[in-house]
Amino acid sequence: MRSAFQIDRRELEACESVLEIIDERIGVSNVTLATVTYSYGNGISEITDIESVSNRGVKDLLGLGYETGAGAVVFDQLQDSSIPAVVLPGVHDGLETLHPLFRHHSTWSGGDKVAAVRSAQERFRATSENGDAFIWACASSSCMSGLVSDGRLRGFFHWLGLVHGWPDLEAVRHGKEEGFDDILMQCGILPRQGHELSDAHEITDPEILKQVYWSTLFNIHSLVPFAEGICGESLDGVLLSGRLVRREQPIDVARRIYEQCTDTAPVHVLEPYASARGAALVAEDVGTGAEHVLGIPVGDVPIQNDEQSEITLTVDGSGQTQ
Repeated sequence: MRSAFQIDRRELEACESVLEIIDERIGVSNVTLATVTYSYGNGISEITDIESVSNRGVKDLLGLGYETGAGAVVFDQLQDSSIPAVVLPGVHDGLETLHPLFRHHSTWSGGDKVAAVRSAQERFRATSENGDAFIWACASSSCMSGLVSDGRLRGFFHWLGLVHGWPDLEAVRHGKEEGFDDILMQCGILPRQGHELSDAHEITDPEILKQVYWSTLFNIHSLVPFAEGICGESLDGVLLSGRLVRREQPIDVARRIYEQCTDTAPVHVLEPYASARGAALVAEDVGTGAEHVLGIPVGDVPIQNDEQSEITLTVDGSGQTQ
């Protein structure tokens, strides 16, 4: 039985040791293996022992508008601790499991989204009677989608989300004048409409939620043709995650997506904390000797075999812990 909880970013940034919080919640001595994600995760291309990772597994944080935060605190303290941990890469051009089309762009998402896809895979295995091709889609501060076939991540798409978005020419012009440090954070739905990023926590404007819905629907349908064209099979399921998927007012985002996608494949909504749950599954996969997770190779990771321990710790880039 798994349980998940969330530690507020401000609490993480203010505390002297995240290990104290972990110890209070579950007990550090009970942790068999932790899975950690950080930002883009584009500096590594396999699931890597945290002790072997430099620069927190990223090339840089260009475009994100911050240098360090809660994720950096968690990463650094776990790296300096005695807790065994692996780092999960993000989706980028170094992942050979991706179709070449999706390796055209250098970076798509951070490792927390890979963890969410792993959670979707587990749910899909439990609900699907036939087939193994599904699309995972997220509706949150970022709106993204991923295609899995034959147990491997084959495609990924990210265009526009509530906070993050890919730059257009106007954004490039702005970046040329003002700098590119926060360019992705200036291209989402909220900043483009003059809202503060803090508004992302309480969305009451139905028009904004409609745009999130349309973006999510676009992401899903962008990958549908590849299920057959790339993977050689029809799509067997669509799995949704993200806090805005669970919003029913002022509009029901999940219901609208369901109505538009149900003729394409069965639609399921994942439980909250999908990234944390998926990262816990990654830890279990690694701990039981898996050669790859979603087609991402498992590197040289020292495994502490302990048949009596059943607890895995997961901390992902969104502050979720399991």
